[in-house]
Amino acid sequence: MRASDWLTTTELRGIFEGEIAALGGRVSDLYEDGERLFARSILPELAEVAPGDRIQGGVALRGDDEEIAVHPYTFRQVCTNGAIRAHAIQTRHIVRADFPELDAIESGVALALREAVRASCTEETFSGSVAEMRSACEMEADLALTLMPMIARMPARVAAEVLPTIMRRHNEGRDRSRFGLMNAVTSVARDTRDPELRWRLEELGGGIPARIRTPRPRPSNVRAEVRVEEVLVEEVLGVRV
Repeated sequence: MRASDWLTTTELRGIFEGEIAALGGRVSDLYEDGERLFARSILPELAEVAPGDRIQGGVALRGDDEEIAVHPYTFRQVCTNGAIRAHAIQTRHIVRADFPELDAIESGVALALREAVRASCTEETFSGSVAEMRSACEMEADLALTLMPMIARMPARVAAEVLPTIMRRHNEGRDRSRFGLMNAVTSVARDTRDPELRWRLEELGGGIPARIRTPRPRPSNVRAEVRVEEVLVEEVLGVRV
């Protein structure tokens, strides 16, 4: 980043780490290459989504030389999966174009970032995350109709790379709910080394519990149901699974 007209990734990281520490949390994951910053943090508060399945709230941050995105974040302890709630009302985007005066950038962006972090750390934010996930536990996942509109926004090459793995993990798992589908997506994110793709997948997973349910007739046979989903994905996305 150019220090003369925007905060450096080091400065962004310092502000983020300071705010999280002041709130009693810790930065749990960090990637920085001088041009981009990806950071995730977790806070002490815990809640059970299902018996024995606990999550912690937190904050995820992505920054580059044009924009800083700050979102509520959840961390699932049982499998160390993270999910980014980019759809949450507490999400904040700090855009370079909104700070035209060079002498106001440092103080203005720093203040906006601190406020954004605090917005993602409120009790209301965490309770909203918990409520979404508990509801997702009670909804049967329609993989094709839930996932396709979201993953279709990814480049075709990326969709072709990750979608078969997501579907396999979901189909192999015992949890056929939307919560199970979310965890299939975020487990792929956890195992992804590319920081940009990992962020996208964590956003994708975090958005699944919030999607409106669209019912359709379902086969009674589980394998038939899985194949129907595979065919729909293949037809709509052109990705063979």
